[in-house]
Parts: sequence; structure tokens; C-alpha cells
Amino acid sequence: MEATIHIKSFVYSALDNVPAGSKVTVMNMDNEAHTVTADDGSFDVAVKPGTSVTFTAPAKPGTYTYHCAYHASMHGSLTVK
Repeated sequence: MEATIHIKSFVYSALDNVPAGSKVTVMNMDNEAHTVTADDGSFDVAVKPGTSVTFTAPAKPGTYTYHCAYHASMHGSLTVK
């Protein structure tokens, strides 16, 4: 299953549930770098402008809130099943 979080205009796209341990791609469509940093530290990736990175979703089911370390107004959540 391919799961992608899009970042556009300093907003994370909504992402449906992802299976535990699956690959999650983050695509940054902005002209500035962003991060997808879990509030509990379970994942943390930096995404340069116009690029994509992939990380592994946590193995434990639950809802993981995340934020951008560079832009305090950016928040999202990832639900792992």
C-alpha cells in the first residue's frame, strides 16, 4: 500500500489509515523545507523543497500527531492500524 502525505501551501494533506510498519512517502510541493516530526519522537524526516522522502510508519497501532520543526503552525496526524 502506497501512502503519501503531500505538503502544499504550508499544509499537510489528510492521510487515511496506514498499516503498521508500512512505508509513508512525504512529498513537499512548497518552495521551503519542512519536516514531518512525530510529537512522541517515533518518526522525524526533513523534506527539501520540491522533493520526496520515505519513512516507516510505527509498528504500534494508534494515532500519531506530528508537526513541522520549522513552521509552528503546521500540524497533522497519522493513524496506524
